[in-house]
Amino acid sequence: MTSNRKQLIVDNYIHAYEKLSKWSGLFSFVQTERIQRCESPISFGLINSVLTYKRSETKDPVEEVKEIEDAYAKQGMKLHWLTYSHEPDELVEKALLVNEFQPIEEMTGFGLALEKWSSDLHIQGFEVGAVQTETEIETYRKIALAGFGIPDNLADIFCKIFVDGPFQDKSIQHYVAYMEGEPVTTVTTFKEDGVVGIYNVATPEAHRRRGYARTALAEVLREVQKQGAQQAVIIATPMAASVYPSVGFKEELTIQLFSK
Repeated sequence: MTSNRKQLIVDNYIHAYEKLSKWSGLFSFVQTERIQRCESPISFGLINSVLTYKRSETKDPVEEVKEIEDAYAKQGMKLHWLTYSHEPDELVEKALLVNEFQPIEEMTGFGLALEKWSSDLHIQGFEVGAVQTETEIETYRKIALAGFGIPDNLADIFCKIFVDGPFQDKSIQHYVAYMEGEPVTTVTTFKEDGVVGIYNVATPEAHRRRGYARTALAEVLREVQKQGAQQAVIIATPMAASVYPSVGFKEELTIQLFSK
């Protein structure tokens, strides 16, 4: 299951972006036989990126990387390119470097089998609720924006892509965690084929280092476990990677983010 879990992590991540593109209408998810990518006239996060790329046996990858980059550059957009440790291809990485792409961040993919999982993480006065009303979604917006440090000029774009669009989809569920009634952390899940992806784990600076994120995550995992989810997956930035092993997640792969 370990090797399969690696693919589950990547698949959930990519399918989540596909969903986000449909609901937000702010970027397009483009898929061919060899490439899955996102493109948008908006410069924000990974919405201008190559998510997966399988090298052609007949086309020079150096030339193809340049062609793809040029297509984004014509729109005035900077391209990001993801590679995965469980599917290494030295020729692709060489092609990226030849085209002056550089690794700018390494993310970690974690997995967790839920069948026998349990956790005693609990904080007195701490509750997690599924977002269902407009008032609750507004609370989610405020906490997520503060937790991720989204600047005011990008707040609307962030919310349209990662908050408001997903709120319309039954496979996606937002949660807000409260400490004695005060909202402190957000979590979002994306469920597909028995796999639940964890996204938007955000805690504002004033509430960090108190165990809120890991406790909220444990509460959400208990809920999706009851609903029949068999696997949980998450992709974490270096800043957040230390949280997930404490809940039971195991490191499965690394994702290298290239840009220039």
